[in-house]
Amino acid sequence: MTELIAYEEKYFADLENYPLSEEQLGFTGHPLELLERSTNISTYTPIIILEEGQVAGFFVLDTGEDKFNYTDQQESILLRGYSIHPAFQGRGIAKTSMSLIPPYVLEHFPKIKQVVLGVNEANKAAQSVYLKTGFIDEGKRFNGRSGVQIAMSLKLNEVITRQAILGDEQGIVDVCVAAQWNTYKELYTVEYIESIIEKYYTTERIKEEITSTSRDWNGYYVALLNNRIVGAIGGGVDEEGVAEVYVFYLDPQKRGEGIGTKLLQSFTEIQRNQYNAHEQWVSVAKGNDLSIPFYEARGFVFQMEEEPYESNQENNVQSLRYKREI
Repeated sequence: MTELIAYEEKYFADLENYPLSEEQLGFTGHPLELLERSTNISTYTPIIILEEGQVAGFFVLDTGEDKFNYTDQQESILLRGYSIHPAFQGRGIAKTSMSLIPPYVLEHFPKIKQVVLGVNEANKAAQSVYLKTGFIDEGKRFNGRSGVQIAMSLKLNEVITRQAILGDEQGIVDVCVAAQWNTYKELYTVEYIESIIEKYYTTERIKEEITSTSRDWNGYYVALLNNRIVGAIGGGVDEEGVAEVYVFYLDPQKRGEGIGTKLLQSFTEIQRNQYNAHEQWVSVAKGNDLSIPFYEARGFVFQMEEEPYESNQENNVQSLRYKREI
C-alpha cells in the first residue's frame, strides 16, 4: 500500500541511501538537500512516500513565496523536489502517490485551493505522470536552475473534464461497475449485471476504447475531482450528424453535485463542434428513475420504447429512447 506521511527522523538513514543519477539530479533536488533546507525554511513540509512501510519517494510541500513563479493565486501550495527511489521505479508508485496528494493537502492544508509545480521542458517522463494525474499545463514558462520550466496546476475540489488517456482505465472501470450495481440492482438479475460488467467494463476493453477512437466512437471522456475519476461518458456520431450517448455513468456517491451536468455538457460540445452533431440520442432502461429525470431536465424528449440492445427472457426491461436538439 502506498501512503504519504510527514517526514520523521527515523527515515533519515533511508534518505541517506537514496541514489539519484546525475540526470535525475538535473531535474530535482536530492531529498537530503531539501531536508536540510527545510530546517531553515518554515514554509517547507517534507513528505515521505511509503510503499509497504518502506521509503519509496520524497517531496516537499511549500507554502512560501516561490509559488508565485507558478501562479498568482495566494491559496496555492508548491510541490517541489518530487522523486521516486530508483529501487521503486516502474511499479506505478509515482501515479499512485500523486493521486494521494490532493486528499493529503485538503486534510493538512484546508485553506489551499490548488497545487502547483514546475517541470523541466526536457523531463518528458515527469510531464506525462503529472498530466495523467490531473495537472494542467497553464501555458506559463520561466527559467529555472536547469532550463525552462513548465508551470502546472491541479485545482482542488473542482471538477475537471477531459478526454480519457491511458492510465484512466481502472478509474473508468471502477465508476462504471459501481454505477451498474447502483442503477440496475432492482431492474436486472445479479447474473445479468455481472455478464454486462464482464463484457463491457474490463480494463482491457476500456484501454482499447481509449486508444481506438473514430467518428462512430468518439472515445471516453472523464470527470475528475481531486485527481480521481468520478464520471465517464462515451458515444459516437453518424454521417448525418446524429449523435448517440452510449455510456454515461457517475460515482454513485457523487450524484447530485453537478458533475453529470458538466460532463454531459462537455461531451455534447465535442460531438457538436468536432463532429457537427445537431441532435443527440440516449437509451434509458424503463424504470431507471435515477436517470430519466436527469435527461428530461436537460431537454431530452421521449421518442419511443424498444427492445434493449442486449436482453433475455429474465431481463427483458424495455429501453426508452430520448433525443434532444443540440
